[in-house]
Amino acid sequence: MADTKGKQASTLVKEKTKKKKGKLRENIESIAIAVAVAFAIRYFVVEAFKIPTGSMAPTLLGEHKNVKCPNCGWFFYADRHSEDALCPNCQFEINLSAYCNVCSNRIRYNWPAWLWRNGRCPRCQISIVWSDLSNRVIHGGNRIVVNKFWYKFVNPKRWDVMVFIYPLHDLTCKNCSAEFPEAEWREGFRCQRCGSTKFSKKKKNYIKRLVGLPGEKLQIINGDIYINDKIQRKPDSVQKTLWLPVYNSNYVVKNEDTPVWITNSDAWKIHDTSITLDTLSQENSDASLMTFGRSVSDQNGYNSRSGYNEMGDAKIGFDVTLLKDSQSLTLVLEKNNDIFTALIPSDDAAGKTVLMRNGTNVLEKDFRLQTGLLHKVEFSNVDRMVFLTIDDNKIFAFDYDDGTIPDPSPSDTSKIRFGGTRIHATFGNIKIFHDIYYTNLASGTWGTIKPVQLGEKDYFMLGDNSRNSNDSRVWKFVPEKNIVGKAFFVFWPLNTMKFIK
Repeated sequence: MADTKGKQASTLVKEKTKKKKGKLRENIESIAIAVAVAFAIRYFVVEAFKIPTGSMAPTLLGEHKNVKCPNCGWFFYADRHSEDALCPNCQFEINLSAYCNVCSNRIRYNWPAWLWRNGRCPRCQISIVWSDLSNRVIHGGNRIVVNKFWYKFVNPKRWDVMVFIYPLHDLTCKNCSAEFPEAEWREGFRCQRCGSTKFSKKKKNYIKRLVGLPGEKLQIINGDIYINDKIQRKPDSVQKTLWLPVYNSNYVVKNEDTPVWITNSDAWKIHDTSITLDTLSQENSDASLMTFGRSVSDQNGYNSRSGYNEMGDAKIGFDVTLLKDSQSLTLVLEKNNDIFTALIPSDDAAGKTVLMRNGTNVLEKDFRLQTGLLHKVEFSNVDRMVFLTIDDNKIFAFDYDDGTIPDPSPSDTSKIRFGGTRIHATFGNIKIFHDIYYTNLASGTWGTIKPVQLGEKDYFMLGDNSRNSNDSRVWKFVPEKNIVGKAFFVFWPLNTMKFIK
């Protein structure tokens, strides 16, 4: 009887031990499977990357400085190495240096700066107020998610933002440890010091915007992309991303060296955030126009102030309300010898909306503005097309591309004007933008001096920060095998979360 009980107890212990081992095994297997799935997803599906540099700014940011202009309150980003910046909105010079203004000693601040908001020069003991210090602090780059299987199902499209393996390698000779940074690897490559053909290769991931596809002939002319001798226009979603701000009337300028707006008529009244025009009592039938007082250039605040290209691809937008009996609104965009004028009548006047080119009507549309209502108006000239959009409805799009390749020019000339005839109008939320301008680089000439022909598995990549981007203009093409995936989402910092266009 005692033996039977002993055997039963022994059996129960073994069963409990077996159950414990079974549960432990199940947990280990579950963890192993989860880890394997995570690695598989990371390797085959999606992967997170950190943006290291500012070559895609301001679309995507590497390490940078958050800058708030003390003269107008405009917020923008600057490169981490910038010692100063020029506010795009009011042209105010802002000190971004990490060094003391008095003794040039490096400023120390309590980390993290955003929490303690305190900085001091250790040599001269001067405290740096947060409004100044915050412009000098370096912030980390964007973190993005890359879809690595997207291009398994669809071909890459022009203007996609993609991650790829940098086509040049940092090589180190395994025999003598000689280093060859950013070398073009090929079979038979030999060490210049010892003649060895054995190297360790360090690969780097880059992120750029795709502009040239396999088999195409590409050239950059006056800031625009030409493929097979035809200008390439950006989809609306991409163009919206690549409109870069020049001016915003909602940011009131405290001190200005040159006036933002120029007019010779006392019918204009400039307020803090709005402008009023009243010519209803005037018998003069000519339009009264206000002119933007600065040239439009590709200076965007991110890079140092040295060097810029004046350009004519620009957009003006504003909210406007016309009072009763107003006749017509006028908008003018000038680019070199081309003058585009939009005349938009009110519902209290006869006629149609007209687009004129150098004084000649080229388009008409049966559309009028309603007096007493607020309208959102946008007028743009970009990539050899002129658009007029009112209340988010495209009134007309005029294509003036004649199919010829323009002569290269060092810069364009431009003017932006708006106003009206026999009108009482209040203009607010006035914004001016410029299009991205792809530049010639001193360090690279591929595609900028003469066309380049892409091979059947080659891609041409450019950075959105065109004046400061190491891209295909420097090292030519990215082979198809180097493509990692499509960048589609920014997830960090939280205040910059967005889908990438």
